Amino acid sequence: MATALQILQQYWGYDNFRQPQEEIINDIAAGKDVIGILPTGSGKSVIYQVAGLLLDGITIVISPLIALIEDQVAGLNRRGIKAVALTGYLNFNELERLLDNVQFGNTKFVFLSPERLQNDYLQRRLSRMPIGLITVDEAHCISEWGHDFRPSYTKIHLLREILPGIPVLALTATAKKNVVKDIETYLELRQPKIYRTSVVRENIAYKVVRTNQKINALINHLNKDQSAIVYVKTRKKTYQYAKYVAQQGFKTAYFHGGMSYEEKQASLDDWLQNKTHIMFATTAFGMGIDKPDVRQVLHLDLSDSLENYVQESGRAGRDEKPSEAIIFVDDEDMKYFDRKYLNLIPDIDYIQKVYKSLYNHFYIAKNEGKDLEVNLNFLDFCKRFNLDISQTLNAIQILEAEEIIKTKQSRRYIPTAKILVSQPEIRSYVNNKRAGYQIIDYFIRSFTDIFYIHTNVNLNKIADKTELSPEQIKQNLIELSKRQIIDYQPAGDIFIINFLESYDKDLFLFHRKKIQQRLKLKKNRLQNVLSYINNKNKCRSVFLAEYFEEENIEECGVCDVCLSKQNKLSEQEILQKIIIMLRKQCLTGHEIQQAFHIGIEPYLDKLIENNKIVLSSEFRYCLKI
Repeated sequence: MATALQILQQYWGYDNFRQPQEEIINDIAAGKDVIGILPTGSGKSVIYQVAGLLLDGITIVISPLIALIEDQVAGLNRRGIKAVALTGYLNFNELERLLDNVQFGNTKFVFLSPERLQNDYLQRRLSRMPIGLITVDEAHCISEWGHDFRPSYTKIHLLREILPGIPVLALTATAKKNVVKDIETYLELRQPKIYRTSVVRENIAYKVVRTNQKINALINHLNKDQSAIVYVKTRKKTYQYAKYVAQQGFKTAYFHGGMSYEEKQASLDDWLQNKTHIMFATTAFGMGIDKPDVRQVLHLDLSDSLENYVQESGRAGRDEKPSEAIIFVDDEDMKYFDRKYLNLIPDIDYIQKVYKSLYNHFYIAKNEGKDLEVNLNFLDFCKRFNLDISQTLNAIQILEAEEIIKTKQSRRYIPTAKILVSQPEIRSYVNNKRAGYQIIDYFIRSFTDIFYIHTNVNLNKIADKTELSPEQIKQNLIELSKRQIIDYQPAGDIFIINFLESYDKDLFLFHRKKIQQRLKLKKNRLQNVLSYINNKNKCRSVFLAEYFEEENIEECGVCDVCLSKQNKLSEQEILQKIIIMLRKQCLTGHEIQQAFHIGIEPYLDKLIENNKIVLSSEFRYCLKI
């Protein structure tokens, strides 16, 4: 019988395990339950895959993300290991056929979502199969204190009842003590062995770059010959930024959930094979993808929790070579974060109002409505009950987390605009007070990125600033779009909602305390992101470690905070040094950065604002003549 190391060498080609992979596999092989809290890039999937091949029988893998499941199944099949995914809307015949293939076709791995596990027929079939291991990936989802709570995860313990005695492996990248306790309790683990390694990766330099020119700063930091991931919040930003940066001479690609499978695969393959270097992507990208030579993970938008940020930044430097994780932030980002996140967390009374309004909207009487499925025109709903769009979306998410409703499908369209003409042309347009100039003036004052990407716009806010009515603004935007001065995309929303409970005001009172806890936790997470961004005194590795309740972490010496402590130059000396460098020739930001141990973007911004230097169309900084 092959050993764990022989399996690793045969299928993965690695000479040795990383700590503590082998120890965990040995515990599983001995029949023990294990909790592994291992950061992104530490090889969590290798653990359960090697263990599954080492053990007799089938390994069940429960994962919350369909895309991640598909990646893992494809990866195993490429290695000649039989794996199937029980995902999608399978009818009974399809599910039965797949389960027959599992039971009688030498399949080693079965991947499924926690929701799929609730199927009675599936449970009966699994109880009759030779199961060797149960793996719960992203196990933090089981806890209400976790950053991505999924109610369906709390029902995974059903496997313990139908498959008694089978070892359970729970894996996650981050988990505080209360989350670990919930994992142990809800999965009914038997004296589990707990393995925890630091969330902080010693080979990653964590940095925050403050600048009013984020795109320019990004280009200054990129290396044309090294792999990088640039994370943004929206699908449109992925391809718009990728196109713009490609025009500056970089080999770029983009990846988001709206692309077809063929488009995703082509984009991913080019990046994995280094035909392209800079991947612009939404934050789900990178899960299950093993590219060891990613030198930079860069964020142009703020993450909504430090848990998510640590997972995303951990996709850098999996080969353990020096790498960077950089957040680019400007003043507008901070204001937007307040508006978009902190100030739009609904209070308990607002959520109760949305709860009542949903039932009233469809004329559902008390003690009725359970299992009803409806199409909701979201904007009409908000207008009818005088509800704020963003707060209502948040309220619906919380009602879904409490399993009062379920959104089976959600398509969201917010009004967006992008300026299509050059900055000099648009300023001339405003100065000449041509039709709609007030709106354009508001755009260029409020959104630094609107020349590069589609930006969400709020008609009511524009109305407050311009003294035009929302309807006048809408007509102006349509006209400006027809004249190809801007590209304007109007709003529209559709939800498919399933009511999981009958309407009863006492039901909401039952959930009230848990909802309040959820709101407090959500706000605390957001405030910790801001604390991390605004931190100027504590080593960023130490900051992250303390947030995750780790102790005795030494300062890294390579983050922007540590480097600033090492820097002996005053602000005036730094500005003067940059000017002296530019007297000889124009330089890129990357070339200037090589002469300093700290980020120089704020100093470049200041010299531009003071008319000392200019940025050329070739992205070179030059002394102003």
